[in-house]
Amino acid sequence: MFFFNLNPTLDVYFDQWEKNSEGTVRSSTERAVLVSYKRIASFTPSSGRIPLGSTRLRNINKEMILSLKKELSLSCSSSTANLTLSLLKRILNEARDDGLIRHNPCLGIKNLRRNEPPARETIHRALSRKETGKFLKNAESSFYFDLYRFLLFSGLRCGEAGAVMLSDIKAHSIEIRRTVTRTVHGYKIGEDAKTGSGRRDIPLTDELREICNQRIKRNSLPYAPGDGIEACSDYLFCSPRGKILIASNVDQDIRRICLRSGISPFTAHAFRDTFATRAIESGMNPKTLQEILGHSSYAVTMSLYAHVMPSTKEREMGRISFFE
Repeated sequence: MFFFNLNPTLDVYFDQWEKNSEGTVRSSTERAVLVSYKRIASFTPSSGRIPLGSTRLRNINKEMILSLKKELSLSCSSSTANLTLSLLKRILNEARDDGLIRHNPCLGIKNLRRNEPPARETIHRALSRKETGKFLKNAESSFYFDLYRFLLFSGLRCGEAGAVMLSDIKAHSIEIRRTVTRTVHGYKIGEDAKTGSGRRDIPLTDELREICNQRIKRNSLPYAPGDGIEACSDYLFCSPRGKILIASNVDQDIRRICLRSGISPFTAHAFRDTFATRAIESGMNPKTLQEILGHSSYAVTMSLYAHVMPSTKEREMGRISFFE
């Protein structure tokens, strides 16, 4: 990159760096970069008087980076902090390659040690059978009731369910070809699945067929007047006002139902985890489960879902025979 000012501020350099990246990354990745950079640019080091974004490149030093690392360790998860530091390192690496700085002050600074519990204990929490039944009973009056059952019986991500078109529903399967994506400018239906392996076909079971038929009938009814909405004429699921299905709104409804039901709160992703856990407990071939879930590798599936409920372990242990 060419600069008339050979010592621009970090903000000025990032703006050009970002423009050079346009069209080379996914919209969701572009948004994640902007969110991470905002943390960097707004931080004021203990040794300085201005935010890093307003600091000249040549004035950014290792002490400032360490100060940022400490602040991130207190304000966000270790994974988020490390991603943020990694972004700054990439930006300053290119500034070095452009000849604007002699060395990258991020070099030699180690990542934070992971301090979060395993994903299977937090975002990848499977519901027990009792919780599942109790939740669905209390969710019958919810607009998203059909969605909850659909996620549970299919193992789809919420964004994938929100991007299922009526034309994707075939005689014996549901084609998964795209997902809802959050961009810098808001939400949209992406033109492709989350990953290459995310493009897959889900067998259309009796439960899923019944839910699809229910939704098709529901979507033929009028939505709030004056919205000018066309989304649900083509898509299986949408918002109560006929707009794109947004996972955060679904999660908010789930929390409301959990509070009323006396169930520990969870997110829509728990239905996917529950599907995977029940599938493994029922003896489904892990390779088959990998393809249904749309994971890129067998290892990902097993690391996330190769655990079962305590009651299942107790039952299986009780079946072991040591003597004739």
